[in-house]
Amino acid sequence: IDGKLMGGTKSEKKYSFDFDLLNRAVQQIADEDEKRAKEVNAFYYDYEKSVENVAKTVKKGGYSCYVVGNRKVKGIVLPTDEITKFLFENQGFEHIETVIRNIPNKRMPSKNSPTNIAGKLDTTMNNEYIVVMRKC
Repeated sequence: IDGKLMGGTKSEKKYSFDFDLLNRAVQQIADEDEKRAKEVNAFYYDYEKSVENVAKTVKKGGYSCYVVGNRKVKGIVLPTDEITKFLFENQGFEHIETVIRNIPNKRMPSKNSPTNIAGKLDTTMNNEYIVVMRKC
């Protein structure tokens, strides 16, 4: 089933995005782990296509609200809230607001060992971001 989800189709092609913040994050991950960078790249390529499809169905004056998390890959924070805002703005939407909510009762630990190095811990997502956009 993973192959059918966003980012599930692996490609050797490196996609370049019109958003420097995303390109820099992917490059920083690539400097650490090329395979993970390709997975992240594939996810955001699919994510961009998904936003384009959603944007086509929203009527002028209509809203799109996405709840996203800014996860870390190889210690690099992926600013999915800013990426979402940018992708929708490219589709003719205006940013209304981004609501930041604490996730106090999540089922994940607040720290984990993403590197699989004993004793090395990093924080996990503690916030969710509700990105509110309106089609112009």
